[in-house]
Amino acid sequence: MIGVILKISARNVWRQKKRSFLLAGAIAFGMFVITIINGLTGGVVGNIRVNFAHALGGHVFISGTEYSNQGIIYRVADDKELLAALDRYGDVVESVTRRSQTMASLIFGSRQAMQLVYGVDFEAEDKLLDSLVVTAGSLQDVTSEQLAIIPRSVAERLGVEPGETILMRLDTVTGQRNVGEFVVIALIEDQERYGISAVYVKRAYLNSLLGLEAHDYQALNLFLVTMEDADRVGSGFRTALGVPEPKRLADVRGIDDEQAMAELFGFSRAAEIEPWEGTRYQVTTINQIMEPVEAAVNALKTIGLVIFFILLVITMVGITNTFRMILIERTKEIGTMRAFGMQRHVVRNVFLMEALLLSAGGAAVGLIVYGLAALILGRIAWDTVPAMQFFLDQGRITFAASPGEIGSNICLVLFMSLLAAYFPAKAAAKLSPVKAMSSNL
Repeated sequence: MIGVILKISARNVWRQKKRSFLLAGAIAFGMFVITIINGLTGGVVGNIRVNFAHALGGHVFISGTEYSNQGIIYRVADDKELLAALDRYGDVVESVTRRSQTMASLIFGSRQAMQLVYGVDFEAEDKLLDSLVVTAGSLQDVTSEQLAIIPRSVAERLGVEPGETILMRLDTVTGQRNVGEFVVIALIEDQERYGISAVYVKRAYLNSLLGLEAHDYQALNLFLVTMEDADRVGSGFRTALGVPEPKRLADVRGIDDEQAMAELFGFSRAAEIEPWEGTRYQVTTINQIMEPVEAAVNALKTIGLVIFFILLVITMVGITNTFRMILIERTKEIGTMRAFGMQRHVVRNVFLMEALLLSAGGAAVGLIVYGLAALILGRIAWDTVPAMQFFLDQGRITFAASPGEIGSNICLVLFMSLLAAYFPAKAAAKLSPVKAMSSNL
C-alpha cells in the first residue's frame, strides 16, 4: 500500500511541475539559509578556537603564584603533584609549552602604551608563528634575544615601525622597576575585541628583566591531541592541584567586572588574599576563554533560526493554500478513487506524501546548494583582509554544519510541511464519493 501511495503522490507532484518547483524552491532556500549560517558559524568557532589556542599557547593553561616576604611571585614550580598530573594525562597531551608574562609599559620617544607581554620559546612553539597575521616586517628570523613582535594597533599608538628599538618598563617579581631594550621585527594583527592583544618576546630575556632564572616560567600550557578533552583534562588538573572548579559565565552575570573575572577563572580577590605555603595554582581551559565568543556566535545562530522559522511559516501558508487549490481541482478524481474503494486514510496519506516529497526534495536541493557554495567559497583566499584572518583557516573560510543541526533542520522542515498539508488532506479524506463525482468543479 505504501508503494501505491508513493507512486500516486509522485505522479501528482510531477504533473504540476511549476507549482511543485515553486514550493520546493521556497523550502530549498530556507534550508540553504539556515545551513549556511550554521556552517559558517561552526567554522568560525572552530577557527577561532585553533587560532586562540596557538596565540595563547595551548588548550589548558596552568599558572601559579608563590607567597614570599617580598609579596606574591607569579611562578610555576615542577612539584610532584603537577608532574604526576602531567604523567597521568600524558596520552592526551600532545605538547607542553612554557611561558612568562607581565604587564609592561612600552616606550618609544615620548609615547607610551601599557601592554600584555608574553615570553615564549619560539623554537618550541612552531605553530605560534603560523597563527600570527603579519601586517609589517617579517617573522623569518626569530633568533635575536631582544626581538619583539607587537600588535599593529599598539605600534600605531607608539608610532614605531619594524626595525626600530623600543624600551619596555616593567616590575620584577619582587616589585623592583626594570627597563629593557627590544627591536621590533614585525607588526601583527591583534584581536582586542576578543581579548587577544599581546607582545611576544623571548622568554629567557624577559625572565632576566623579571628577576627569574632563564629556565623559570609562569604559565604551563598544554596542547591536547583533541581539543574536546580540554574540560576533562582541566578538571583533572584542578583536582590534582587542589584548585576549585571555576564558575561558568552565566553564573557570574550581574556582578562587578573584577569579581566576575575572579570567579570565572578561579582567582581570589585582593581583599581575600592570605599568606600560603608552596605554589597556588590556577587552571583555565580554552573553553572558558571561548565562552563569551561562543555566546555571540550562538546569538547569530538564533537569529538564523528565527529567519528560517519565518521562511518556513511563509512556506507553510503557501503549502496550505496550494493543497486547498489541489483539493478543489481534484474533487472528481478523489470521488472516483473513493468510489473504487480507496479508504479515507489512503486519500489523506496521498496528500501528506505529496507534501513529504516536496519538502524532502526541497531540503535536499538546499543542502546541495549549500555544499556547492561551501566548496566555492572555501577555495577563495582572503589573505588581503588581515582583520579576517583570526576567523579563517590559513586565509580561507571553512564551513562546519554539524550532522545534528542538519538533521534537526530537516526534521523541522518535514514536520511543518506535513502540518501545513494535514488539514487540506483531512478535508479531502472526508469528501463524499457521490457529492465529489457530481461536483461541477
